[in-house]
Amino acid sequence: MKNPVRTDVNAGAVTALLGFRLALAGGREGLARIALTGFGVALGVVFVLSALAGGSALQGRAERSAWQNTVDSLQSGVPTRVEEAPDPALWLAVSDHYAGRPVHRVHVAALGPRPPVPPGLDRLPGPGEVAVSPELRRLLAVTPPDRLGDRFPGRVTMTIGPEGLRHPDHLVAVVGHTPEEMRRWGAEAQVRGIATRSLDLFPLLRVALFAGAIVLLFPIMIFIIMVTMIAAARREQRLAAMRMVGATKLQIAAIAAAEALLGAVAGAVAGLLAFLALRPALASLRYGDYQGGRFFVEDLTVPAQQIAAVMVAVPALAVCTAVFASHRARITPLGVGAGRSVPGPPPGAWRVLPALGGIAMLSVLAVALRDDPDFARRPWVGPLANLALLCTLAGAAISGPWVCFVAGRAMARYGRKVTTLMAARRIVAAPRATYRAVGGVSLAVYIATLFAGTVGIAATGTPGERLGFDGRQRPGVVEIYAGGEPEATLAPLMSDGVVVARRGPGRQVSVACTELARVVDVRCPYPRNLMETHFPDSSAMGLWATGGDVVEPGPGAAALPVHALYVPTDGSAAAVERLRTRVATLLPQAIVSTRDDDFRQQSDLSGLFGDVSAGMRMVMLFVVLVAGCSLTISVVNGLIERRRPFALLRASGVRIGELRRVTLLETAVPLVLTVALGGLLGSVPVLATAVATGMPYAGPGLDFAALLVGVVLVSLAITTLAFPLMKAATRYDAIRFE
Repeated sequence: MKNPVRTDVNAGAVTALLGFRLALAGGREGLARIALTGFGVALGVVFVLSALAGGSALQGRAERSAWQNTVDSLQSGVPTRVEEAPDPALWLAVSDHYAGRPVHRVHVAALGPRPPVPPGLDRLPGPGEVAVSPELRRLLAVTPPDRLGDRFPGRVTMTIGPEGLRHPDHLVAVVGHTPEEMRRWGAEAQVRGIATRSLDLFPLLRVALFAGAIVLLFPIMIFIIMVTMIAAARREQRLAAMRMVGATKLQIAAIAAAEALLGAVAGAVAGLLAFLALRPALASLRYGDYQGGRFFVEDLTVPAQQIAAVMVAVPALAVCTAVFASHRARITPLGVGAGRSVPGPPPGAWRVLPALGGIAMLSVLAVALRDDPDFARRPWVGPLANLALLCTLAGAAISGPWVCFVAGRAMARYGRKVTTLMAARRIVAAPRATYRAVGGVSLAVYIATLFAGTVGIAATGTPGERLGFDGRQRPGVVEIYAGGEPEATLAPLMSDGVVVARRGPGRQVSVACTELARVVDVRCPYPRNLMETHFPDSSAMGLWATGGDVVEPGPGAAALPVHALYVPTDGSAAAVERLRTRVATLLPQAIVSTRDDDFRQQSDLSGLFGDVSAGMRMVMLFVVLVAGCSLTISVVNGLIERRRPFALLRASGVRIGELRRVTLLETAVPLVLTVALGGLLGSVPVLATAVATGMPYAGPGLDFAALLVGVVLVSLAITTLAFPLMKAATRYDAIRFE
């Protein structure tokens, strides 16, 4: 007696082999279907692996550079890993700049024979020794010493390895001193180990990476599905014929899956190889300012289990799509020839309710927080704000089909040209399918607009602007933040025109307003509670570092220690760099800055927001371009589905250019609508934040709008690549009904 299970397995294997044979024996058309499916799957694998590699790259960068903030990390209570050494060392980390690039100087002095050693070094530099990064070594070789080299007293004897560098272009030096020399500067901080952050990224960065991955994944899935659907549409007639001669539903599904699997597996392997080949190019990209610079190629790694999951999931998506696309041939093969499907009910207006609810909640919260700042302390305010954000985000996705439907009806009502009416009829008949190809765009534009607006408020934000000034140094002025040093220490820097700000009691900064106004953008007399003003990140450090107020000097102010010096120069790069070097040799712990330097970007969350915003713009750019590719595939699919109607129209006198305009309208309208929808809804939380905090609204800016317009135009240009197929697809032989 035969085993039925074994018989079914054998039958399934035979059916699968038949599917492989049909795919390979299909001539040029069969190979084209395999190539098309493989191309879509390969792109999907490359994009997904690149997104997964971004998290490990940023994490590795943060881990390698955390040692430079060892003292701050140990004192901040942030979870750290510390490998303690038997002996301590004196430690002084200083932020500097050269030619607009951040430079990190770490001064050390061993207090025993076995001190802690930073990553990338075999030992701690001794007195008179300097360890530098490869990029800094290159700059030292081509730059006059009085502009850069003299900031690192001693002889360069070591090179910091990649383990201690944030990125290949990182400028960092470890300078060895004697303990007496460092104590003479007041550097008393001792460390027994090099601290690094825990393995977890910043919560904001984790949320941003998750949001970016979700936003990336959605259009990639749509792209793979649409590419597979084109190949499925070409094989649908053959599957229907096989169904009519006796093939079962399961056999039809197995044949469709086998044909798609062949291209999907080949595409997955090609995508993995392409990702490995593209790693050096991806590593060369510069990302943001907070941790700006190229990546190490080794950073762009994806765990093996994640690679395996991608290699299984992406082809499985293509196979499932192919099986689903064959459902008409499996259920009613006679209906395949007609190519008709019953449209569903039009999307209802209820789809805008989540967006309207989110807008209403954000408006109420913004007005309440503006009138009563203590309102934020209520425990339910935070969850309500998060719910409002989720509602607006969901509204950007859910309301899309209804918006397309309304736009189509408006085109049908007010359009006068035949091309407009035909495009409107198509959009109204299938608003969900119209929106599906570009659905990820609204989410990407929403998130990018949200982050860009938040960064704009944080950076330009400013009750200070309403007061008539922004606290920035005037062009050519160099600020030397001394932090309360005796005037005698800074005597060599005193000259005509130098403005001295002194540190008074209660963290006050004492300096005459008329003097300060010569070197810093302030207005006299000083407003009350000046330090409560939120200055831009590029404002003079002496105005915000102490947290105290700026006052006119009183009796005895000349005896107070120096808080900051403001030194006018001719504004040339050479003069500024020579002054930085003089200060570094005289007072190594001083922080020197110009109006173009931004120390808060290196130490504050504003830099992280800036990098997240830059990353989200890249995600948005990618998503819109992928949407353009999806629209192109949608155009091709539409030509295949409407080959006979278009041929009939062309035979009745409609010009080929008019048919192309119909197709262009069908793609341009949903793309423009989704971009506008995402941008408008993404601006709502930003506007609510501005109202709640009393800061002026800072939208994404003209550069952001120009980027959006440019990407939309490029995406529409991509869709025109399918237009040459219009002439071939609408030949008169497509009219035949036999």
